[in-house]
Amino acid sequence: MDETKKTLNVNCGLACLLKDREGILDNYDTIKMNCGSAIISTAVNAKLNVKGAAINCGDMQVKDIKGEILMLDNGAVIDGNARLKDLFIIAEDALLITKDGMKNLVEAEGLIAVGTVFYPESADTAALLKISGDKRAYPDEAQVILGDQTIENIASNLKPDRKHIWISGRLTALEKKALENIRSKGYSISCASLFTYEGFDAEYGSIINCPEKTLVPDGYEITRKIREGELGLYGKLIYVDGDFHMNEKDIPALQEIESVIVKGKASLPTSAVKIFKSKGKASDYIIFEGRLVEINGFEQFSHSQLEASVVKGEKLSLFVNGCLVFDKDVTAEDIECIAALSYNGTVLLPGQAKAALASKIKTGNGFMGDPAMLEELTGQSIKDFFLGISGKPDGNSGSTNINLGTYILA
Repeated sequence: MDETKKTLNVNCGLACLLKDREGILDNYDTIKMNCGSAIISTAVNAKLNVKGAAINCGDMQVKDIKGEILMLDNGAVIDGNARLKDLFIIAEDALLITKDGMKNLVEAEGLIAVGTVFYPESADTAALLKISGDKRAYPDEAQVILGDQTIENIASNLKPDRKHIWISGRLTALEKKALENIRSKGYSISCASLFTYEGFDAEYGSIINCPEKTLVPDGYEITRKIREGELGLYGKLIYVDGDFHMNEKDIPALQEIESVIVKGKASLPTSAVKIFKSKGKASDYIIFEGRLVEINGFEQFSHSQLEASVVKGEKLSLFVNGCLVFDKDVTAEDIECIAALSYNGTVLLPGQAKAALASKIKTGNGFMGDPAMLEELTGQSIKDFFLGISGKPDGNSGSTNINLGTYILA
């Protein structure tokens, strides 16, 4: 590996490369960019082409921008009071534009959105052409509310002059009093999706228009997530609007439940599968033996850790999404405590342990082997490799790793 070669790695939602005033890009031999959207000036684009830059993005525009850049944060609204002449607008999150705001947008140099731009249906073509990114229209006469909402919040903020309420996200409607209040005052609601009880949908469904409904059977207690040891805190009928985790100690509580519905992932020990299936269902399952260990990111196992589990007779089921490293002194005997391994990423371990672990792999996507082989495949030392994937700069390699929502060079 050439230690003098300098690389710029940029991972971001939006990249705006307009002017390299200080010659920053000239300091790097290699440039790699991964982004959702990119706007690049013709001058910067020519420089990137000379360097053979690798750019992966969903939407890239090569254009020269005039005027100053205006950054809009989450919750921003462009209305009739906005003065946008000679401005180029960058919206880092969802953006609401009113009917009068669309008229003012015509004077702007342009608008690029990382999130979704919500605009009135009556907007003319000249204004829409100024917008780059995801766009979604809403009815002109509606009261527009962005994001997920509860029916209680909607009922407490009714506007007399806007009888149609338009919600960009999910509406959770679990309060009868709020639903009755909205219906009695003559309001109607449109939303992207609806989460409510079957009985409420039958009674109030006529005032709520949406393409997708999640209906909970009447009488079920609703919870967002159940963790290990929490099952006994809920009633006989349980609806989990999220993930469900349990271990063998939770089996007595599971036996007491009449029905459970999981609209998420159910993580179950093998000894609980038959009982769970007799009680209900889940959208997805993880079945494991012993104790479930989920690794997201980076984790390191030592000989002493694994040896202690072997002595106790403990079994581990490993689900790795990232990187798992076994120390050099981990032995084949230490691997006896591992019941199963599923990985998406990298598993590094000494040769004596790899042979013992091979028969325990359920699914594998990525790289599993000793550190020396990884160095041969990547051309990087283990230190450089992990500094790179963690986004931390390494002073010895001369590389710069940038992970941001928006990266601007202007």
